[in-house]
Amino acid sequence: MKNNARHTAYQALLHMAENEGYSHIVIDKALREARLDSRDAGLASTLFYGVLEKRLPLEYFLRGCLRDPKKKVDPAVWVLLQCAAYQILYLDRVPDSAAVNEAVQEAKTIKKGAYTGLVNGVLRSLCRKKPELSLPEGDSLWALSLRYSIPEDLIALWQRSYGRELTGKLLAYFQLRPVVYVRRNPLRATEEDLSQKLLEEGFVLRPLVNPVGAAILDGEGSPAGLASFQEGLFHVQDLSAQLACQLLEPRPGQRLADCCAAPGGKTFTLAEMLENTGVVYSFDLYKGRVRLIRQGAERLGLSCVEAQLHDVTLPYENLPPLDGVLCDVPCSGYGVIRRKPEIRYKPVSSTRELPKLQYTILEHGAALVRPGGLLVYSTCTLHPAENGEVAERFLQEHPEFEPAPFQLPEIQRCVEEPLHTLTLFPFSGGSDGFYVARFRRKEEL
Repeated sequence: MKNNARHTAYQALLHMAENEGYSHIVIDKALREARLDSRDAGLASTLFYGVLEKRLPLEYFLRGCLRDPKKKVDPAVWVLLQCAAYQILYLDRVPDSAAVNEAVQEAKTIKKGAYTGLVNGVLRSLCRKKPELSLPEGDSLWALSLRYSIPEDLIALWQRSYGRELTGKLLAYFQLRPVVYVRRNPLRATEEDLSQKLLEEGFVLRPLVNPVGAAILDGEGSPAGLASFQEGLFHVQDLSAQLACQLLEPRPGQRLADCCAAPGGKTFTLAEMLENTGVVYSFDLYKGRVRLIRQGAERLGLSCVEAQLHDVTLPYENLPPLDGVLCDVPCSGYGVIRRKPEIRYKPVSSTRELPKLQYTILEHGAALVRPGGLLVYSTCTLHPAENGEVAERFLQEHPEFEPAPFQLPEIQRCVEEPLHTLTLFPFSGGSDGFYVARFRRKEEL
């Protein structure tokens, strides 16, 4: 029973339920410790992410199989039931009997088997009811929440902010698998060289026109395990973040800063755009993350990166005026729920203090910008309080800065907003949900 795909997925899901954490870190650790073969590792990952993505409909169907739908179930048992129910309802390749039997065996390890009968009964009931099960139709928040497994308060926020039509499109796109975006390292490989190398490793590179160096990577498995990655020929970075870096208009010899840098993707992109000249100051709060940035820069051969330990909520000291500063701030993350499905369940009410933190980081970053220099503010969320409202407040309270309008080729504007800001949606050409605003410090008179 131990170290098979179902057990590994169950243990990882239980860890998420009890300790929270980032899904990709939790499952990667679980897979390393279990030492599964590639087939079982794939099944474990499918179960893990599937349960996270379908949690609300799974709970809805399971409640209907309890004698008392309002009954509180032991958390470990509830996770086990969700794991089995996902296999029964969403995985055709897994026989229902196998899903039930494996769950019953796992239940025997929980509190001396006290819940074995419950698990067996609920799952067999689910199997019987399976042909008639359906989710509610209509456009009520309750129905949409169950169909798309996104909480009602988040759907309501998007409807208020972007309208019902755009929200409907957003919900549909968040059900799709995201592609993997990478950035070629021009110091180490040409487009032809990287394409050929990746082809030999079983991956296909699909270069994009904009920004130059960006590409989609097709293939099975983790890109970080490839020899071409270890050799520093590319790094993984979503398209939206690459576009945010492009808005600083990096030129060789400039001095730039990435204020919330870990794990380092934006820093690396900026350094590559500088052609490894000038300097990119890369800041993070934790020593371990600063070490990761330094290791990544070394792998890519980027000697112009200066990774430093710094609390970005405090003023910077002993730095020269900079040509450009990027503040990609901590946020609620509602734009990346395809990649981190657990984020969708974060209550909107829990994000109230974020704009204050984001504004503080932006102010301290702004103090570094030279006259005529650029300041870029970005988030990976779709929440106006963290996006447009922060940008608007900054301009109101900092007359030394002015809007710096921009256009991004092949990116569709979906909402009305000032031309120095842009909200990117998964269907607008920017991959993840993302927000970016650009300002310029006025020239001194």
